[in-house]
Amino acid sequence: MLLPIDEKEDVILDIRYASRNNFVGRPIYDRGVALLRAEAHAAFHRALARARAIGLGFRVFDAFRPLEAQAILWHAISDSAFVADPALGGTHPRGIAIDLTLFDPATGYNLPMGTDFDAMTPLSAHGALDGLSSDAIHNRALLLGIMTATGWEPYEPEWWHYNLPSRENFPTMTAADVPDGPLQADTGAT
Repeated sequence: MLLPIDEKEDVILDIRYASRNNFVGRPIYDRGVALLRAEAHAAFHRALARARAIGLGFRVFDAFRPLEAQAILWHAISDSAFVADPALGGTHPRGIAIDLTLFDPATGYNLPMGTDFDAMTPLSAHGALDGLSSDAIHNRALLLGIMTATGWEPYEPEWWHYNLPSRENFPTMTAADVPDGPLQADTGAT
């Protein structure tokens, strides 16, 4: 069962694949929802409590991604550093991954991270230093600390991507498995 992340003053849902603001240039999702398995949902709220404690919030770009959407993204780029081959599953189709950044609820502005979400460059990596401002390095370290302290693992090529460990314990899901998910299932009806 997947649980929704609700938008509130310190949580903004900016689901990029439900808009044109993504590397494909068109909406992939039918709905801008963010869903996670119960274990990931609980870990998200632990992380949110830590962000709140220092006056920050989360802007969520993506969470559960049906296998059908994973296939669309894979066919658009086919770069396993940035998009998992749907045949291998990945972590988003398992409901245990989230793409997010920190923002200041007082201003609504994201903290500088050096690149935008889904910038498929070496500068997007957690370990990148050259070419990043000291603010971006600090903010990435802050996000990394919040997330890892609450049970998440980073994905090295993407500063915005975190997932729960032990992905093999969580099966992948399709749009048909999650009818209230971001992608409407094709029922075959005409």
